[in-house]
Amino acid sequence: MWREIRLLANSKPVVASMSDVAASGGYYMAMAAPVIVAEKLTLTGSIGVVTGKFCLQKLYERIDFNKEIISKGRYAELNVNDQRPLRPDEAELFEKSAQNAYALFRDKAAMSRSMSVDQMESVAQGRVWSGHDAFSRGLVDSVGGLSQALAIAKQKANIPKDKKIQLVEVSKPSPSLPEILSGIGGSLLGVDRAVKGVLQDMTSLSGVQARMDGILFESLGDMSGENQLLLLVKDIMNYFD
Repeated sequence: MWREIRLLANSKPVVASMSDVAASGGYYMAMAAPVIVAEKLTLTGSIGVVTGKFCLQKLYERIDFNKEIISKGRYAELNVNDQRPLRPDEAELFEKSAQNAYALFRDKAAMSRSMSVDQMESVAQGRVWSGHDAFSRGLVDSVGGLSQALAIAKQKANIPKDKKIQLVEVSKPSPSLPEILSGIGGSLLGVDRAVKGVLQDMTSLSGVQARMDGILFESLGDMSGENQLLLLVKDIMNYFD
């Protein structure tokens, strides 16, 4: 995305306007623009890399789950092995990888803002700045809102100040975290109710029953067409048939 914004700036004026938050990845995209406008209280900066790796060894032991990985090469399973802690040499390699990613981010930010690497290092390291502080440190070019960004864009495009322009929204807003959790919760609730109903029906069955999943999804056939979670589980079941 950084590259595409830089290429776009070669053919037309590009101005980045920051709202409440434009940190880390948000700043990574914004810094590709020749001009960055931030509000006074915008949270920005956060030029850094956060990474980690889960170790699920105790969880696997608790649920009596055994996982075996067949790999070739000493570090082949570095990013997929979650049933044991990292060896010292793996931890060192993992840390170096994160440091390399940080250096790439920092150096690209320095180049984008016409700063030396040392200057950028002094304001990077994952630090978060307000829009006002970011302006005083050279991370943004102006303090203001969308109207300020539009005024700069009109000036660069040689559009008269008093001429009205049309704003076009090109992206659909992402769902909020509560909306995402609500959707997941609704899906799980539907599955829970459906499974309970199937289990109650199965209490009247006689003889030995095999492959409960087949019976379950046959009984849930009508519902699965509307429930994406059930469709996913059904596909997984069919994969192992």
